[in-house]
Amino acid sequence: MTTILRDLSIIWILLHCCIMFMLLYESRFSKRTTNIATFIFMIPLTVVNLSNVILFGIEYAGQLIFFCCVLPSLLFFCIMAKNRDSRFLFTFCVVDTIILEILFATNLLDNALGLGNYTVMFISRFIIIPIIEFIIVKYIRQPYHILQTHTKKGWGIFSLMAVLFYIILLVVTYYPCIILDRPEYIPYLILILILVPVMYITVLNILWKQLKLFMANEENRMLNMQIKMVNERLENSAKAENSIKILHHDVRHRMILLNNYLMNNDVENALKFIKDIIEETDANGFKSYCKNNSVNAVLSYYESIAASNCIDFNTNIKLSEKIKINETDFAIILSNGLENAINAINKLKSCDDKEVIIKAFVDYGILYLEIKNPFDGKIDFDNGFPKVIDENHGYGTKSMAAIVNKNNGIYSFEADKGFFVFRCAI
Repeated sequence: MTTILRDLSIIWILLHCCIMFMLLYESRFSKRTTNIATFIFMIPLTVVNLSNVILFGIEYAGQLIFFCCVLPSLLFFCIMAKNRDSRFLFTFCVVDTIILEILFATNLLDNALGLGNYTVMFISRFIIIPIIEFIIVKYIRQPYHILQTHTKKGWGIFSLMAVLFYIILLVVTYYPCIILDRPEYIPYLILILILVPVMYITVLNILWKQLKLFMANEENRMLNMQIKMVNERLENSAKAENSIKILHHDVRHRMILLNNYLMNNDVENALKFIKDIIEETDANGFKSYCKNNSVNAVLSYYESIAASNCIDFNTNIKLSEKIKINETDFAIILSNGLENAINAINKLKSCDDKEVIIKAFVDYGILYLEIKNPFDGKIDFDNGFPKVIDENHGYGTKSMAAIVNKNNGIYSFEADKGFFVFRCAI
């Protein structure tokens, strides 16, 4: 009976170890499937590790923890994880190290106070773990997911560091015997317990700065693109204004010539003359795709790029003056999609069917966008994103996805019958 609080605290720790990991990693299965599978996995894991504590004592159970808890958990979550690479390993080590830190710190605290009935251990674990989970949900989870999505460099070396600290923590605590039987080593354990979170905070800070640098570069790229679009618009405006002035100046002479055709019953030349005037006027006017000025500016800019590359620009845009999401966000999605489409078309071996197709409309309050273009070869996908060979590419699709997610929308990248298609609904 004296160990019941200790045993309950162990069950509590194992349960929340899985909860913490589920908060930080991304499963490749649905939320329901993930929860059911994790619950089924947790039952035998908890039974085995609790049995080890009861049958063999806390020291021997600690020495078996790698084989009875760490390794099975690593294999299970690796199967469940969306990203099965160094990002997964780093996340696993972070969560397990947090749990070990709580485990060892509360153990030392309980031993130091010397009550002997595990009350301090139970109460401290019962309070500390929910507080840490609250901090994870409130402040860490979202930026950490953003880091995992956008930052791919650096995880390998940081994962090795995490594994090293994790092993040191286990070895110092349990080998050759539990550290409570080696009190002269407790100061070293306390030092490690302090250094480990400092190391993780430093690592996450480095990764976050790397992400902010990427986001700044992406924002700078979009600003430069917007400046180009504005300059293009101003240049076209100046040309159109000059042409309109010429047309206005020549209108009297044109009317005299048209009147002469009509007076001589030269209907054929009169109609041809009128048609030429209409075409000249249309050519000098602004092309309007829809009622939204930002969308018109983006489409106008990329249609001029498409035209210079002999690419047909097929649009079907039905958008009002005001759209549901921030116009800059939508402009970034549209710009990245069109830039990727034009780049892909320029790589086509055949000159036939060089066309980009854009559709946008609102239905029942939902904004839909589709960008479609032909491509050569085969496209492989990684977690729903098209794989890229060059590490400096591929950020456009990530940026598009991030904006859609920010606005609680859905998106897809697909390759079907020789066409690459991006779709989103916001």
